[in-house]
Amino acid sequence: MHTSKRSAIWGSVAAIIAAGTLVAASATSQAAPAAKGDHLGTPKFEDQPSATGVVSANAITIPHWGSSFTDPTNGKTYHYTMVGSDPTKGDVSTTVPTVIIPMNFNFRATGVSLNGSDKVQATMQSPVFQSANIGAAANASASAPPGPPISAPGRTVNEPSDVTQLGDAIYRAQFNKTGSGWHSLLGQPTVQRAATIDVPKNQGFTVVGSSSHATIGLMSYSWFSSKLKNLINTRNISPHVLPIFLVNDTFLYIGTTDNCCVLGYHGALDSLNGNGRQQVNTYMFASYSVQGVFAPNAGDTESYIADIHGLSHEVQEWYDDPFVNNEVNPWLTPTAPQYGCTTDLETGDPMVGYGFKIPMANGITYHPEDEVHYSWFARESPSRAAQGYYTYLNNFADVASGC
Repeated sequence: MHTSKRSAIWGSVAAIIAAGTLVAASATSQAAPAAKGDHLGTPKFEDQPSATGVVSANAITIPHWGSSFTDPTNGKTYHYTMVGSDPTKGDVSTTVPTVIIPMNFNFRATGVSLNGSDKVQATMQSPVFQSANIGAAANASASAPPGPPISAPGRTVNEPSDVTQLGDAIYRAQFNKTGSGWHSLLGQPTVQRAATIDVPKNQGFTVVGSSSHATIGLMSYSWFSSKLKNLINTRNISPHVLPIFLVNDTFLYIGTTDNCCVLGYHGALDSLNGNGRQQVNTYMFASYSVQGVFAPNAGDTESYIADIHGLSHEVQEWYDDPFVNNEVNPWLTPTAPQYGCTTDLETGDPMVGYGFKIPMANGITYHPEDEVHYSWFARESPSRAAQGYYTYLNNFADVASGC
């Protein structure tokens, strides 16, 4: 028996909407979540598939390519779609335009504001958009899960040098294209005016972290998502552009604060009209978070869930599953028990909290996440990725385990 987190999350949200109520979460009506780090629950990410789950080859959307593989462990063939151009068909360089939309929240429950606008500059100056030697940074500062059987025996990290954007470097390594002319880049973002939103007392509140001393926003997943989708529609964002909704130290709970905390998601919105030429918007949201909000993993001296960790997770998953419809043979990993047994080809989910450091010219050292490669999901041995790795930081010794 296996489930998809996509169906599970939308089942939960649909049940809340159908009941016509949302559990109150104001500072006075509900306590903060069970403590881990700064009053928060298990860090996780979700995703939002399109209404149809099917994207036409002629859809009006971002550049994409598709292929399939046959899983050797069950003999089934799985189809997938990814961003850019097919790496087996020449060294094509693709750039996808981007726009950042800051979301600024005024929490009525506590009279506090948390503004995504405050994190725009640091995000734009990060390796998500600016070039850095990503391979060298990974080799110098990679974090690892504690001990076998999770991490590769005698694990080392020896990624090839690659001066480019973070997402492009990991995507290139996944297909062993480091050093080639094959690229999948994010265009330098246009920044739209901030969306300033008042958060009702029964939809969100703020707390102050016990160790970070940061002000942290907690908000209803379904309420937030309705605001985000409204922005996609009212801002008339082109389907050729990737919008990134940026929030500041604000995380989502699903139903109640016991089910917390979502740091980001990516998704797709498609039109039901078009006769095969439908417009399909891909998008993502991520929280830029301060160090110490989430506790470090065992063996780490600091948490890697900081600054762009959430955004790096979503960008990489968008590369490998832009329309949120790539499914694989079910997998399960002790590095991410919060996802259970899932069929989703989501490269960041198995590695939440594990990452590396990239110092940039603005004086900020960023904490991107490690990512699992395609070969891990496809049960492909040996891995086709650079160095034969199954994650960018060589954190897995073998292909995915079944459920």
